[in-house]
Amino acid sequence: FFVASDPTVKTDRLWHDKYTLRKSMIPSFITMDQSRKVLLIGKSINFLHQVCHDQTPTTKMIAVTKSAESPQDAADLFTDLENAFQGKIDAAYFETSKYLLDVLNRKYSLLDHMQAMRRYLLLGQGDFIRHLMDLLKPELVRPATTLYQHNLTGILETAVRATNAQFDSPEILKRLDVRLLEVSPGDTGWDVFSLDYHVDGPIATVFTRECMSHYLRVFNFLWRAKRMEYILTDIRKGHMCNAKLLRNMPEFSGVLHHCHILASEMVHFIHQMQYYITFEVLECSWDELWNKVQQAQDLDHIIAAHEVFLDTIISRCLLDADSRALLNQLRAVFDQIIELQNTQDAIYRAALEELQRRLQFEEKKKQRETEGQWGVTAAEEEEENKRIQEFQESIPKMCSQLRILTHFYQVRVRGTKCFPNPRNAHFL
Repeated sequence: FFVASDPTVKTDRLWHDKYTLRKSMIPSFITMDQSRKVLLIGKSINFLHQVCHDQTPTTKMIAVTKSAESPQDAADLFTDLENAFQGKIDAAYFETSKYLLDVLNRKYSLLDHMQAMRRYLLLGQGDFIRHLMDLLKPELVRPATTLYQHNLTGILETAVRATNAQFDSPEILKRLDVRLLEVSPGDTGWDVFSLDYHVDGPIATVFTRECMSHYLRVFNFLWRAKRMEYILTDIRKGHMCNAKLLRNMPEFSGVLHHCHILASEMVHFIHQMQYYITFEVLECSWDELWNKVQQAQDLDHIIAAHEVFLDTIISRCLLDADSRALLNQLRAVFDQIIELQNTQDAIYRAALEELQRRLQFEEKKKQRETEGQWGVTAAEEEEENKRIQEFQESIPKMCSQLRILTHFYQVRVRGTKCFPNPRNAHFL
């Protein structure tokens, strides 16, 4: 009589909204802790019947003899109020809660789904994420408006088959999907791609829409940070290859050095940030969640621990309202990394084209000399020297571009000095 039921609430919100305590009607001899346990006993039984479709009789659910029975009379209730009545409530609470958690884990794989979200939406499955990025790159560099979800879904399935993700259960893999976010003008595929994880049935009571929205926000942040690491790996590979090719152009060594120094600064920043995110945020928060889940006595404990976990990583990844300014600075740093990639690509392209022309000119000289002719005419020599001079005159402009880029990058990095924790020392 002190538990209210709202008949308008649908089964997907049964646990959260259907039943509430009427505090004004709780008898004075029943404590709030006891009334909460009574509420949870009823919620657990109805949740099992209506959401889990488990029709196990209550008497089998509760193994303790008479633990689910009402007191026989007033004397039974008041004779040993603090022991007998409390014991009956505790027994019914522990047995029904234990049975519900067992059904959720055994039949609906609740903890397996929780671990799957850690692996996929929080990028814990490293080999899968790296291979997925490799496969997606040709698609995601294109304008976002040209992407087709079925193409990306096919790539996702290929990445699963080629990595350790293939060993996950079909029940988990069928829920893993691709989502395309809302497109803004100028967006590429990188800006709108997201993994998704479909939840329904009893597990949706833990993984609510709000929770899944948090997961997707964190995924987008982690995906963008991982992309920066991916870009910088490509930048350093490009630098190593091109430095060998361009070693016969000594006038270009200053540009190469500047690219190398700036890329190294960026690599240091991103590695420090990734260490913080991976170990100080995700691993520590996950360990705390997992310990709480293992010790949980009822479904409310799991829901509360999971919500604390998400709130913690949302905050520590700068995705809460209080960190908006700092997040904008970090995004600006990411933009400078992308700008370095574009600038370096353009510089190397110009240098390699120049190198190719010089090699072609020398090859033409050798060919003519082999044929017994003059190597090149004075006019051709003059034209070649003029072209080389024009290229050499473009080098200061390249250096200037890199200096400007370095300046803006360092300004943005200084803006993140209090990251990761505004109250503690920064990691730089």
